Amino acid sequence: MDGADESAALLARLLAYDDVKTALAAPITASVESPVLAMHFLKNGRHLNLFTTIATLGTPQDITVQELRIESFFPMDDETRSTFRKWYEDALSRADG
Repeated sequence: MDGADESAALLARLLAYDDVKTALAAPITASVESPVLAMHFLKNGRHLNLFTTIATLGTPQDITVQELRIESFFPMDDETRSTFRKWYEDALSRADG
């Protein structure tokens, strides 16, 4: 953690969710089959499986980008990819509407 009051408050809010402490204390039972760590989400009854990449600027010339990190999420399976594509197409149709 970075020691900021905002980060501590966010951690406290996250730990207050039902079953979070139990899930964090549970032993990891999955075997390593992939070089990436999958992130599993459940939204509106739909399972989403993602992996993430984080790009960090190494030696920026401008102090404003010194701590800049860009995190991108990518679907790990066809079901998640299809869900994102449908959400995108729905958003486009609403914007055109």
